Formats: sequence, C-alpha cells, structure tokens
Amino acid sequence: MTDSIHAANDVALQKKNLRKEIRARLESLDYARDQIADAFYRNLISLERFRSAKTVGFYVDFRNEAPTQPILHRLFDSQKNLVVETVAVPYCVGVNLRFHKLAPPVIDPTSKEARFSDLEPSEPYGILEPLQKFRNDPERYVSPESIDVLIVPGLAFDESGRRLGRGAGYYDRYIPLLRSDALTVGVCFDEQLVGAIPTDELDAYVDVVVTPTKVLRGAN
Repeated sequence: MTDSIHAANDVALQKKNLRKEIRARLESLDYARDQIADAFYRNLISLERFRSAKTVGFYVDFRNEAPTQPILHRLFDSQKNLVVETVAVPYCVGVNLRFHKLAPPVIDPTSKEARFSDLEPSEPYGILEPLQKFRNDPERYVSPESIDVLIVPGLAFDESGRRLGRGAGYYDRYIPLLRSDALTVGVCFDEQLVGAIPTDELDAYVDVVVTPTKVLRGAN
C-alpha cells in the first residue's frame, strides 16, 4: 500500500511539473490563428474515419488551446463539409461532460461575421458552452454512443496517445463511455508533444494525435 501511494504521488508530481512546463511553452507561442487552424484541418481530413464520420464531438477552444472554432465553421460550410451531419460541443454537469448539438452559425448584424448564437461564455472561466435554455432540450442532447469521432483537448500528448489534461478528469471519464469503434483524436501544437506522459489507471488514451505538421497513430 505504501509503495502504491508513493507511486501515485510521484506520478502526480510529474504531472504537476509537466503542466507548468507546457503552460510556459504555450504562453510563448506566436501564430496566425486562421493559418494554424487550416493546418489542423488539413491533417484532420487526412483521416478517413474523420472524413466519413456522421457525428463528431469538438471542444470549443479557449485561450491558448489549439484553435477549433475556425474548423467548426468549416463543418457547416456546404461547399467544404464532407458528410458530417451532427457537430456536438461539450459543457459540464457537475464533474461530468455532456455533449450538445451545435446549430449552424448565423451572421452577426453588427460585425457581419458568422458566429454561433447558441453558445455563451460560461462561469467562471468564460469558456464558450451551449446556452442554458437549450440544455434540457432532448433533441439537442448527443449521447456518447452516437459519437463517431471525438476531438480531445489536452495540455500535452505523446506519440503513444497518452494525454495530460488540466487535472479535472472530464475527458478521462467521458472517453470510456464512447463506442469501442469510435475514434478519439487529440489535437495540440507541436510544442505540446513530449517524449512520454506520466499516467495512472484513470487516464484515458487517444487513438490519434494531430498537430499542424503531424498525424501520429497511438499505441491503442
């Protein structure tokens, strides 16, 4: 028991130190948002299972996460869309994630830009999540069993598909709920790739890691 406690504490300390290192790397990044999103999109659509997916789950990027919002707009572009029928985005219910069907963007009358009108900044961090008034709509709910491809954020990934999250465990709890044939794709900057992620038995892996320059198949 003592050895297992020491091992768990060691992994926790390694994760803490790695999170600090990766956050520092992210703070120093300078990139053109739309250009880097184009690079992510090109590598995502190189995946046959992404191209053939009917339902995809996508996180909505926040602060210095790999940008997904430009990609979400592309998925609603009738000239660029592949076969995606449902795009789902997450929100938190207690310590768990739920996914919600995202409505197509609309043109903002002031800025004249397309925006997702059914998303709003949530408390306390300002992450874009579905409007409260839609969350009890059963037609908007997307079950984990219906998701074909899940795009997963992370602070760091390695080539085996191991993932370092921000410490709350939301995706570690959600990924095991997916179908066994669902594809999980970690998305990150090249600077977030590391040699090996310290893990424990509660950590969920991803099948593929996509960066602006690489597509890495995990060990799972």
